[in-house]
Amino acid sequence: MKSDRALLPYLPILMIRVGSGANTFLISYLSPGGNIMVGLILASYPFVEALSSFVAGYMADRLGRRLTLILGYTWILMFMALIYLAIALLRNPLATAAFNGAMGFGAALVLVSTLAMITDLTEKGFRGLGMGVFDFMNIFGYALGYMIGSILYQVIRGAMAFIVLLILLIILYAIVFKYIIETRPATGAVYLNPLRGISRRAIPTLPIWFSITTILGAAIYSGRAIGSIKGVMPIHVGALFLGATLVVGLGSVFFGYVSDRLGRLRTMSIGVTGVSIGLIILTVLLLLGINPIIAVAVSAPFIFMASAVVPSILALTGDEALISMRGSAMGLYSLVLGFGMGLGSILGSYSYVKLGLGGIALLALIIFVIAFILYAILRVILLRK
Repeated sequence: MKSDRALLPYLPILMIRVGSGANTFLISYLSPGGNIMVGLILASYPFVEALSSFVAGYMADRLGRRLTLILGYTWILMFMALIYLAIALLRNPLATAAFNGAMGFGAALVLVSTLAMITDLTEKGFRGLGMGVFDFMNIFGYALGYMIGSILYQVIRGAMAFIVLLILLIILYAIVFKYIIETRPATGAVYLNPLRGISRRAIPTLPIWFSITTILGAAIYSGRAIGSIKGVMPIHVGALFLGATLVVGLGSVFFGYVSDRLGRLRTMSIGVTGVSIGLIILTVLLLLGINPIIAVAVSAPFIFMASAVVPSILALTGDEALISMRGSAMGLYSLVLGFGMGLGSILGSYSYVKLGLGGIALLALIIFVIAFILYAILRVILLRK
């Protein structure tokens, strides 16, 4: 890494994901509407995040990383207050979905500008490690927020939990604000077409990345499903997610470092193997009615292997992107992340209604198999030229 400054972008992403995770938990338990409606409300955030990802990338390249990040975080705080009003006063699921979706724009600004910062500050030989740390902060922050949300819900049991969360995020924002730095390269053209900043080598990995984010969206919805099991308290759900993401997050750091030594695509293949075996085990156990905590524990070694996918793809995208358009290139990450998580929330809620928790795992397995086939086809077509 170029300097100790390379550690600074991780603080904003940790904060934003803590807020996002807590917000997701509270919406899951407090929002008006049935299972399908809650799935749609949760999906509104990542869908808007996806739709605004290239705009966020263009802003990061034109306005700078620091200003884009500050605008994004301020936007999120505003709409979190409006979500409280929608749930506590209006009791309107459509208003909740609209405000939650609007928060997604702020998330795109923060996510893309942070990724561009990390790419700017890491050299190619350490970029895998840098992206692994990012992924750890990203998912650990989300799980930590989910845990915080469960505690707030357990203690407060009402929409006032959103106000407590908002106050906490404002305090964190005030602390971290001075550490947000500008890293945008001084030279280079920024094209309006974001695809001009993306390498042909990175494109075949998109189906794999899309499947992982869709599975993540379905897994997040499963928290509500697990919470409906008799004897399971909200804090138990939060603890389960926190433990699982610790395994994946630490794996991301480890395999990010491995990708710097072994290569991006070879390391990604380790993750693909882990996802395949882990999903097969999880699907079979859940369809047989095994306790979900036991099922997750049995598949944990393969979940750890699966963590090799994300840092490898992110590092490859950063390696191959135009230097002047790193923000736009990382907008692609946010685009796939948002659409995948949104689709996962919707399909996860439908699968749970039809087949229970085993249905969510079966959905994830089918999606991943299709994605791997598309990856193989695109790799042959694009890399043959």
